[in-house]
Amino acid sequence: MPVLRQITTCREPATFVVERRSGRRGRPLEYQLGTCARHRWLADGWAGRRTVTREPDGRCGTVLDYRSFDAVVRSHVEEWIRPLTAEGPEDHGGDVAAALRAAHDRLWGAAVVSRTRPQEDGVRAALDQAARAAEAARAGALDEEASRAQVLMALSVAETLDALGRGA
Repeated sequence: MPVLRQITTCREPATFVVERRSGRRGRPLEYQLGTCARHRWLADGWAGRRTVTREPDGRCGTVLDYRSFDAVVRSHVEEWIRPLTAEGPEDHGGDVAAALRAAHDRLWGAAVVSRTRPQEDGVRAALDQAARAAEAARAGALDEEASRAQVLMALSVAETLDALGRGA
């Protein structure tokens, strides 16, 4: 089942699509990212076949991500968590829960109360939720599948709010 991610808040239709397929037999789809012409630069870090569509295909910034939990978390870390917080699982012995907690704590420590950038509060809250779900799984309070679904949902919300804060 794919994870739905939204890396922009743009309402334009996606006219540029990046698709990456696995090298495995049958070449299953790993992810598909669509952007409008104005946000095409966001696709620069995403490997895959690039096409310009005549027929708009979804909304700008929509990602359908079919990769494993670890690969999707790694993508979140590379695309926005590490640039924003300088934190990642490799800094915490591969512990996703510890990395998410550290990212949240770093944002919390840098928090400036502002009525002009309320999305930053949303990013912090969503990262906190992702960290709590991962911590609950580590403690045995949530099963792994439920925890992973909650972590990925919270990261998707945080990613969208971060995009809003960057004007993407």
